Amino acid sequence: MKRTLLNIFYNAVYQIFLVLVPLITVPYLSRVLGPTTYGIYSSVNNTVQFLMIFCVLSLSNIGVRTISKARAKGQRQELTAAFWGLWYFQFLGGLVMVAGTILVCVIFKVRYWFYFILMTPYLVAAQFDISWFFQGLADFGRVVLRNTIVKLVSVVFILLLVKSPGDLWKYFLIMSVSTMLGSFVFWFSIRQYVGKPTRHFYRLAETRKAIMILMIPQIATQIYTSLDKPILGLFQSTAQVSFYDNSQRISNMLLGVITSISLVIMPQMAIQDKKTQKTVLKKSLEATVMLGTLFAAVVMVNTREFVPFFFGKKYIPMTPLMFWFTLTIILIPTGGVFANQFALANKRDKDYAIPVTIGAVLELALSWLLDRPFGALGAMIAILTTELVVLFLRCWIVRDGYDFRYTFSEVPKCFAAMLICLALGLWWPIPRIGSAFVDMVVKSLVIIAVYALSLYLFKFDLNEDVVRVLKRYQKKA
Repeated sequence: MKRTLLNIFYNAVYQIFLVLVPLITVPYLSRVLGPTTYGIYSSVNNTVQFLMIFCVLSLSNIGVRTISKARAKGQRQELTAAFWGLWYFQFLGGLVMVAGTILVCVIFKVRYWFYFILMTPYLVAAQFDISWFFQGLADFGRVVLRNTIVKLVSVVFILLLVKSPGDLWKYFLIMSVSTMLGSFVFWFSIRQYVGKPTRHFYRLAETRKAIMILMIPQIATQIYTSLDKPILGLFQSTAQVSFYDNSQRISNMLLGVITSISLVIMPQMAIQDKKTQKTVLKKSLEATVMLGTLFAAVVMVNTREFVPFFFGKKYIPMTPLMFWFTLTIILIPTGGVFANQFALANKRDKDYAIPVTIGAVLELALSWLLDRPFGALGAMIAILTTELVVLFLRCWIVRDGYDFRYTFSEVPKCFAAMLICLALGLWWPIPRIGSAFVDMVVKSLVIIAVYALSLYLFKFDLNEDVVRVLKRYQKKA
């Protein structure tokens, strides 16, 4: 339990760091590059993110649960066979995608082909990314350290080298090369954990089947989380793509903080008995919804002041987009509790795949209908509708594995606290104190205090667990 809490802490600290880094780079880049040029980066980057799934081949999911079970057996030989045998799949997938991308760009000269070439190190990074191995070992400190170094190096080079829209190619190169070098770092210490490379794939038939099943939801998820920007770009200007992409940035940053819980809990759930899983699932859901509703309330009440302050006045048209996109902070992690922590941990791969596959089809249909007439607003409606449907399906399809009334008993209290905070924040009675930044800080602190007080008055179940843990550590101290 202590190690689990420590891993959650590592990930929480790192995700907060990820929130702080864009507070430097995003305002700088949005002003230096402008909406039109930034929109080119969004389209190319999200297309490459889609291609990356054919490099990773679902190993981020399969690898974590396989390595966590091999670790539980305590046999180095089994760990060695699992690591090398799984990575061979990833290596071959990456080799095909890197070669294919370069050939298509050079021969057919696709739109923005030069920028796609500059992004091929991203695909190489995915090919050699073995962070799933360390996550399976519950060694999150190493993962956090590597990613932190990569981010810091990239920030320094961005501030030094990207000075105008003409430097867009430098931005592409900095992001892709720094990510690739970060993936190579993991390999320096791999021999501490495993032996020499094996000659065989790991459980070829079983792993191949798992990859085929889990690739479907991976592709489906990327369709409505990455390809939504290029699809919007087919019907609208790059400025609209930029508004749409940037309106999600803050939500996506905060999503990382919340989903770090699932990242840590999933390997633990994979080795627990059914009774313990139900308790862990309930507590995890409560923590996820609590953080989601709190973050959503804080962002929504500050959106009007935040957009011009953070992105610049050119981005004011995206204010309503950012306000409503904030709902994804609640929808996505809540569904992830049942998909990542429960379905994947219990090898219910089909139950994991079905909701996002349906979601991908729905998102494509809605984008086709709404993007042309409504632009970024239509794309936002499409993605929110899709995420709501996916959340419902993720909860419903594994309903036989948990007691709905028991698991969701405390969730309404979080939404009640959020509504109280929204009512206070949107009709903020206090006059402006100073700068926009000072006002947002004061408002955020008040919202957090009101939220905490509301949960205390509602006698939120998780409060007792927090107090119990604090008392236990106080006694040890």
